[in-house]
Amino acid sequence: MFGKTRATPSEPATPDPVALERAVSEGVLISRAAAVVSVANSIVIRALRDHEHFDHERTREAVRTILGRLSAEQREQNERIGGERAKALKAKGRSRHQHDYRRGDDDTLWFREKTYTAVAERLDDLQSDDEFVGGIVAAAVERAWGDVGAVIVTKVSAVEAVDPAYHDERDQRLRALVDEDIARLLAQPPPGSDAPRSF
Repeated sequence: MFGKTRATPSEPATPDPVALERAVSEGVLISRAAAVVSVANSIVIRALRDHEHFDHERTREAVRTILGRLSAEQREQNERIGGERAKALKAKGRSRHQHDYRRGDDDTLWFREKTYTAVAERLDDLQSDDEFVGGIVAAAVERAWGDVGAVIVTKVSAVEAVDPAYHDERDQRLRALVDEDIARLLAQPPPGSDAPRSF
């Protein structure tokens, strides 16, 4: 009765703040990388398919929209894990696989819930962080340029690779043109004449 107070099943002990911050930072980094890829793809599509010029402000707004979407995804994951937690607390017996949670997994699932919520809140805040948004735009532009440049280099290389000996055999082809093709043309009589052509 007067012993150590235990956390209730619905509210386990508060997660270690250092571990939580590390997990949140990793979640934000992953979300940033996803935003860079998504924005870079849209830049390439607008440039190559739609023939549109790069619009810096439009791209910044696209970044904010993507961050909002990623934040919503984090909250969806939070709800999913919350449902898994509720089932785990009622589950009996031994788990059959790594995603078959039991009461003993409660602290781990609670930590994930807290992480998803914290990442979502951080992404919400970062939507209004001009430096963070600008960094994503810059990284996306660099990635898009790299992708477009790679496509151009590939196409140019394919054209140049048609005949590796083309330049080496140029003199021989010109000589054959003069000695054979032009000589044959000179030897033909003009139209309506049986006499050979002379110059």
